[in-house]
Amino acid sequence: MESKNLNGFHPSRKRGGAVNSTGFNRYQIAQNNVAAIFTGDLVKLSGGYVTPITTTTDYAVGVVMGVRYVDKTSKQPVWSGYIAASVSSDDSLSYAFVDDDPNSTFIIQADASLTIGDLALNFDVTLGAGSTFTGQSGFGIKAASRKATTAMVRPIQLYDTPQNDFTGSVGAFPQVECRILRNQQYDVVGCVVGPI
Repeated sequence: MESKNLNGFHPSRKRGGAVNSTGFNRYQIAQNNVAAIFTGDLVKLSGGYVTPITTTTDYAVGVVMGVRYVDKTSKQPVWSGYIAASVSSDDSLSYAFVDDDPNSTFIIQADASLTIGDLALNFDVTLGAGSTFTGQSGFGIKAASRKATTAMVRPIQLYDTPQNDFTGSVGAFPQVECRILRNQQYDVVGCVVGPI
């Protein structure tokens, strides 16, 4: 039986292709960033800088795979799973490495039960805080938000792992493979809706 442990988006594969090659792009984080950023967070662009989405109607640029900044005390570069709020890099450049490919799919856990019928529906995501211990996101699928209209993500299939299922107590918090629908580069029908 799965236990509830929301920890964001994990790379799965490229739609129409093999396993995810973990390719990503670098986006700048603002000095003294307002919000902490964790691996597995959905992020958007705001004023040219990357920051976690703050509402379920935001358009995401992608998923954070890690960050880099220069520690002000040690003057050493830091590659980490997260960056705390209000951090300013000693070299004035903090970066998030983001999987921004609209064809990427991700594994994510639901915060409650799902059924196989939910694969035809769309969902919003929880905007949970991440862990400064693991560096992992606190994002998950908000099971109660299921709808036929547009939302942040759509499950594609159940993640094939032991004790992961849609049914009964075993399916209390299933992990699913999903794609991001509210993508800043392309919306669900592939139309450009933001900067490329």
